[in-house]
Amino acid sequence: KSEAGSTKPMASSTQPEQPAPSPQVHTQSVILFYKYAPLSDDETKMGLLRDALEALCASLKLTGRILLGMSTDAEGINGTLAGRKEDVVACTLALLGRASGGGSRPPDGVTNEAHQSILEAFWQQSEEFARVASVPPLYLETPEDFKWSTVQSSEPLFPDLNIKLVKEIISTGGKLSSVKLEDTRKGYLTPEEWHEEMRKLGESAKGGSNNDTILIDCRNHKEYEIGHFEGALDPNTKTFEQFPRWVGQNKSGLEGKNVLMYCTGGIRCEKASAFIRQVTGAVSVRHLKGGIHKYLDQYGADGTFHGKNFVFDRRVGAEASSHVVGKGTGDDSNVEPMETSDTVVGHCLYCKGPYDTFTPDGVCTVCREPTLVCDACRSGLREFHCSDHEYLRSCYFTDLSAYSVDELQSQLEELEQHLERMAVGKRFKQKRKTINRQCDRVRGAIVRFSSGSKGNVTLTSVPDEKNCRNCGNASCDGNCWGFHGLGRKEKLADEKTVGAKDLQTKRTRNRASANQRSSKVLQRERDVEEIRALGLSAPPSTHRNANTSLRCPPPCTRLLQSSVKGKWCGKTVQDVLRSEFADLADNEYTSQLMAKGLIQLNGVPVRCEAVGLDGDRTGISASTVLKNMDVVSRVVDWHEPPVMVPESISIEKIELPGNVVEEYNLRDSSTDDDTSFAVFCCDKPDTVPVHPAGPYLSNTLTMMVEGQEGLEPRSLRPCHRLDRCTSGLTICATSPAVARLVQGRMEGGAVKKLYVARVCGSFPSWEDSSDGLRANAIAPSAESSWTWGGNDTDSAYVEVNAPIENIDPINGIRAVRDSGKPSKSRFRLISYDESTNSSLVACYPVTGRGHQLRVHLQHVGFPIRNDCQYGGNDTAAGTGSLKDAAHRAIGDASKASSVSATTSTNGIQENQAKAAKEVCRCCNGREEGVISSFSSAQLLGGGHAIDLHAYRYQVTFERKNSKRKRKKLEKESTDTNTADDLSSTLATLEFSTNLPKWAQLCKNVDLSWL
Repeated sequence: KSEAGSTKPMASSTQPEQPAPSPQVHTQSVILFYKYAPLSDDETKMGLLRDALEALCASLKLTGRILLGMSTDAEGINGTLAGRKEDVVACTLALLGRASGGGSRPPDGVTNEAHQSILEAFWQQSEEFARVASVPPLYLETPEDFKWSTVQSSEPLFPDLNIKLVKEIISTGGKLSSVKLEDTRKGYLTPEEWHEEMRKLGESAKGGSNNDTILIDCRNHKEYEIGHFEGALDPNTKTFEQFPRWVGQNKSGLEGKNVLMYCTGGIRCEKASAFIRQVTGAVSVRHLKGGIHKYLDQYGADGTFHGKNFVFDRRVGAEASSHVVGKGTGDDSNVEPMETSDTVVGHCLYCKGPYDTFTPDGVCTVCREPTLVCDACRSGLREFHCSDHEYLRSCYFTDLSAYSVDELQSQLEELEQHLERMAVGKRFKQKRKTINRQCDRVRGAIVRFSSGSKGNVTLTSVPDEKNCRNCGNASCDGNCWGFHGLGRKEKLADEKTVGAKDLQTKRTRNRASANQRSSKVLQRERDVEEIRALGLSAPPSTHRNANTSLRCPPPCTRLLQSSVKGKWCGKTVQDVLRSEFADLADNEYTSQLMAKGLIQLNGVPVRCEAVGLDGDRTGISASTVLKNMDVVSRVVDWHEPPVMVPESISIEKIELPGNVVEEYNLRDSSTDDDTSFAVFCCDKPDTVPVHPAGPYLSNTLTMMVEGQEGLEPRSLRPCHRLDRCTSGLTICATSPAVARLVQGRMEGGAVKKLYVARVCGSFPSWEDSSDGLRANAIAPSAESSWTWGGNDTDSAYVEVNAPIENIDPINGIRAVRDSGKPSKSRFRLISYDESTNSSLVACYPVTGRGHQLRVHLQHVGFPIRNDCQYGGNDTAAGTGSLKDAAHRAIGDASKASSVSATTSTNGIQENQAKAAKEVCRCCNGREEGVISSFSSAQLLGGGHAIDLHAYRYQVTFERKNSKRKRKKLEKESTDTNTADDLSSTLATLEFSTNLPKWAQLCKNVDLSWL
């Protein structure tokens, strides 16, 4: 602009830019073909035929898709190819087989000597496949088996050549496997015969006498939408796999009828018509030979087909008038253009105006099915919904960043209303799954946005343009869309430029780990909210009795939920409650819970008897059969068994070395700049479980350490397991990456472990004094043995090789069995106490089976003291009085609590909390109720604490691919290579904890690694 605001262009001495040259338009020929024929189900043999076709098409510079069915019966070949006319003609001649007479003269239409050599090579390879597979050569019968199209385009119709071996050349998911080869090739109608049938059908319809004939469109709904024959019935399928189900649902309506069928090229009708003959009582079943394509070649827009023919290349829809009257060789050079009389039969889903063009940015945001959305409607919408998902237009969106918290909350409420209407019924299974997944996404977005500054105002950073739903590019012109999208060509080109390692990584499916999936993340957020609201994460001194050292938190009201497992499906609610939940095995008690509405299925109370018909949401019968995706929930007055803990838990925080952090890319794995790459070495007391499980929540090591150290709830992750009755070293981490690394070291055998145990009897110190071992141990078997190791009395140890099997999974009891997993342990005597007839023994587990040390010590005849589960005498002082104290602790905690203090934040109402307290066994059943709620060991009545202590761990961190790198360095060995260069070890860390009172003698003993 000038200073006066003039908009005249300023003079310039430079030459104006020349317009870009228009892309050159080429004439391309397209052929469609198929043939059902016996081939082979051997992939190696089928590879010969695939190689022959690849060589043929590549030599002729053709692109497209060919499917080869791996079957000895009703499969064959299904293809679509495009290229220059002369090359496509040569391909059709190749697929028709050798010229009659077998001479060296080129076949008609092939004057190029190069073409002749290409065809000869293909015939030789095809006949070799036929010989190996013992089948006739796969040749089409006549030129009429090809459907031709001629397209003017500046771009290739297909990005590449793709020849695949498949189970079915037209996918049905095996639904039409009953159709055999002899069932096909029946009921053909030529285009002329079909046209006459359509004329008669139209006249009958006008006279109202066409009830005996049914015209069926075998294609999918999106194909029917943009073009179909007059009066055709739309099965409304999204995939051909759904067609057999439609036939089954309409079987009675097809009986006694004359059925006419059609599809794009005839391949689907071959099997669909045979299937209808098999399962229905139709008088006759006939179909259009060559499909819509051949019919339009003959009649174009002057026939009874109206609209566009859906095609499987970048055109998507071909107008009826664009078809030409083709010869067998695609000769259309002298064909006069037909007068255009195309009609638009499709309509926009939103404004209902005429529209019949599918576009890449017009796919359904729920199912990605192509939808018809006109230009005017597209400009005012961000996302689109197909006809099947119209009911979700106001509540289901992929991009949630464009909505405020209030809008998201409104979407969530509407989605939940849809879920309520679909709560029962197998036919709603997939819809429930889809809506539940979206509900999780919306809830997650609400949590994230509520913690930020978004508020009730839409973020201004949301871009105005809409990205392509297929490739994600805002500037996409539509070439990426569909199987044949040209976006694939660019991806293939990119893959060729990357290395083999990167290519393998690129093809690997990236799936979030279980803890990173949206449903798991949302559940973790709910758990954290509940823990904070109820104050469950607290140091061990909270709720601890200083006189008895017992810690017993007050009860609280909680909502316990469980998704239906596979083994529950098909069983009634009552049967699952009785068999899967020990405290609900009592029918009378379970009936009380149901009467008060404390047990729910999908949020609806479960009653003992049926209470209403479909649509009555006041209750569900206990005899209701459970289905996948169902959720069983229960409101409980939550009590925890007491544990014995010190005033504070001994913890040592140790940072991992920098070279370990860098080698394993721990910083890249972290999303928080303040992440600590440290491990917490915790001295776990016996009677305390490591993490929440069963009846334990607040009384667990991780919860108490989080409270003591001021950590976020659910942030401390244990790196290994330790039995509840065992005390000692437990390694945890707040960084998920560190926890996975240490856990991997544990499972990979890169950790040495040293335990201290006090066993019953005099454990032998050397082979010469092993009479006691021989007398006590179970006799060796073919798989089980024990031997002595070491050079002298100071280094002697007993090595036990005895496989361990879990013989009682419900109660977690193991035993030595020849059919168990290989297990090895080593034991060495430290000292013997004659007054108690007990021995201190150093224990080294070589493998890491559950209860391994306990089972092996029992196996050699020296069970651990107080381990009554594995043969140890219960010698714990004051066990009876401790059990009484545990009972009193639970009772005192119940009396001190109130309903208002127990109500959780999970939507539990005050009346539900009162009802849960009224039927609580611990609150109202006194001692009998407590005993029925917890096991003897949980009530500190024996077996709750054994004399086994995890004392010391040694963890070795190695370089990644250390063996490979070491070999490489050894090959390239020079004088400059040092021992550190060749070493695979990055660092070795040793962790230890305090010894318990009964093992203080170990302080004066050098416990070296075995």
